[in-house]
Amino acid sequence: MHRLVIAALVLLCWAMPASAQELFSNPFADAAAYRTQRGDLSDAHYRVRYEQTLIQRGGAPETSELMLDVADDWALMRNGVQTILYDFRINRVFTIAGDAFVTRNAAADVVFRITERQNRSYLERVLAGVRTRGGQALPGACDAESELGVVVPSIDAASVQWRERRGGVTLRCGGQEIGSFTPGDGAAPPPAFWPTMYAAMPTHPAILRRVRENGHPAAQLENSFISLGTGRSSRAWRLIAIETVTTPYPLTDALANTTAGALDAAVPGAGQVGIEAVAGRAQGGAPTLANWDARVRALAQSDGEPAAAMMLGPMFNMFPDLNCGGADPLFACGLVRRVRSLDDPAPRAFFEIAVAEQQNNPAAAIAAMQRAQVSPLRDHPALGAAYALAMLKFNRQQLEQARAAGLPTDGAALQNRALLAFPYNPGYWTDVGDRFGSAYEWPTAFIFYDVAFSLPLPGASAGNPALQGKRSMAERIRHDFPDAFLPAR
Repeated sequence: MHRLVIAALVLLCWAMPASAQELFSNPFADAAAYRTQRGDLSDAHYRVRYEQTLIQRGGAPETSELMLDVADDWALMRNGVQTILYDFRINRVFTIAGDAFVTRNAAADVVFRITERQNRSYLERVLAGVRTRGGQALPGACDAESELGVVVPSIDAASVQWRERRGGVTLRCGGQEIGSFTPGDGAAPPPAFWPTMYAAMPTHPAILRRVRENGHPAAQLENSFISLGTGRSSRAWRLIAIETVTTPYPLTDALANTTAGALDAAVPGAGQVGIEAVAGRAQGGAPTLANWDARVRALAQSDGEPAAAMMLGPMFNMFPDLNCGGADPLFACGLVRRVRSLDDPAPRAFFEIAVAEQQNNPAAAIAAMQRAQVSPLRDHPALGAAYALAMLKFNRQQLEQARAAGLPTDGAALQNRALLAFPYNPGYWTDVGDRFGSAYEWPTAFIFYDVAFSLPLPGASAGNPALQGKRSMAERIRHDFPDAFLPAR
């Protein structure tokens, strides 16, 4: 069954006061920059080795060794297939392979778990009362929480019961045993062990909290769950050893950052464009309010005021603190007041579509886009980006109406084109990120968000509504799901 995009995405609108801790950072930085960002480079001296056994959807057991080298605020995970650095100080995850690494925002995995848990809740309601062939059980809340390792405050948590059993503790949920653990002993682990366990050893949150209350890595740990139509899966870990080691912080200058490749795979060309924009080298240099206003003025003189007016949308996104009430008004301010009187319908259509999108009025957006088709600016990237956002709210009939009128219907292509044309506009990066988030591709989505926050536009980072919403989302995630993070400094 295809995943359903549901009301889970209201996460993007959660509000919470801003904190001093930065949750987004440059995804293209080199190893030296990340080391400078984190400051302390203390070695890891605590190693935990587990025998890990995974059974995927009723298949054969797969056994490997899971090794965690843990410092106070970072940990290195190796399992024979992957080498992953969890850096909780700078809120980043690095997947290291050969002489390169790819980095992602640490919140991406948590957001995936949350939205997928909400999606499962929706599916549970849809499938309530459905009988499966052969009487096979359907997954429920117990299975979703066990598989995803998360309980979402907005969803009623499944009722669980604990039973002491042969020196261990068993967790029951929905009339079935879904997990157990045997308490460990020995030296207590560094603080980073617990969020590393959340990331690398997903289990039911109730089990994670009981293990954490015990204060030691579990000697034995397992959980199981049913996946829709695929049978039962399980994960088990048996402690092999706790050792004292000396592991240096692994992000060295010998490793190259190849994260841009993930952007190129998502939007061809976005990787290099993103690198250049974050560095302030794209299109001749980073924009300022003064030089962008000069660019708008020059365009009005060379191509006419309608062409210049199409630059106003990106301008408002890049400079949300733009003030047209000062004693020395900008050229752009006068142009805004003249948009309605311009003889070209495209600039008016841009603003009309933006308003229609905010008012959830697809019919008005279609009508405005139709009026713009007589303009030589009908294919302008800014107009296309505004229309792409409005298209997200089209139903099937409205989409057919737009297609019959000869209007664009590929919203992704419109967004991609605008991002490449205006790489300093943070709103275009967050719009594309939201598109991938709606498809549950949260690691990719957060790379786009990281780029938006890393652009050399301090005013946008502080005042752009799209960025404020993303920052509030990340702060709320940290607040509501503390198991995934170290306490904020």
